[in-house]
Amino acid sequence: MNLLNYFENGYSYSDYLRKIEDQLFDLNQSDDTSGFAKYYSMNLKRIERLDKTFELTEEQKTELNSIKNDFKLLIISEGWCGDAAQTMPIVNLIMNQLGVEQRIVLRDENPELINEYLTDGAKSIPIYIGINSEGNELFHFGPRPKKGMEMLAEHKAQPEVYTSDEFHKDLQVWYNQDKGDSTFRELVNTIKSASF
Repeated sequence: MNLLNYFENGYSYSDYLRKIEDQLFDLNQSDDTSGFAKYYSMNLKRIERLDKTFELTEEQKTELNSIKNDFKLLIISEGWCGDAAQTMPIVNLIMNQLGVEQRIVLRDENPELINEYLTDGAKSIPIYIGINSEGNELFHFGPRPKKGMEMLAEHKAQPEVYTSDEFHKDLQVWYNQDKGDSTFRELVNTIKSASF
């Protein structure tokens, strides 16, 4: 699978945000039986807040300056995804600091791609894929930092005790308290351990 084909047809970060806004507008104009409009709206607000408030520390910038940036980043996402809203602004800033070009493709428009990046059999997103100039994968990261994956595992192990609502509420609280640190650290470690 040549990932460059997907990359070349992907959205820039700003175009992706406009796409979400357009999707929200369309949902609001229609009889939205899916209930997805509230997720698009909530996630746009989360992204806007993180875009305004998240900043790299001087130490993080220094660390990024020592990292190889000979790759492009392909992202599989959707506007309704809460994990994407919490991590994409952080990843966007990291890639801008590295000088790495990134493109976003929608999961539901690219079933053959997401099927190559299943998480425990699920089409979980976002997935961040580092690719080289030939379109081959160098690394991938996602759909959420390790702590979020542990919380999900706890919910799946005892859904009647630790409900879906409790999991999602706790996950958002954790993201807010973590302030992007885990996303930064785990993605940077993934890039550092990749074979370029």
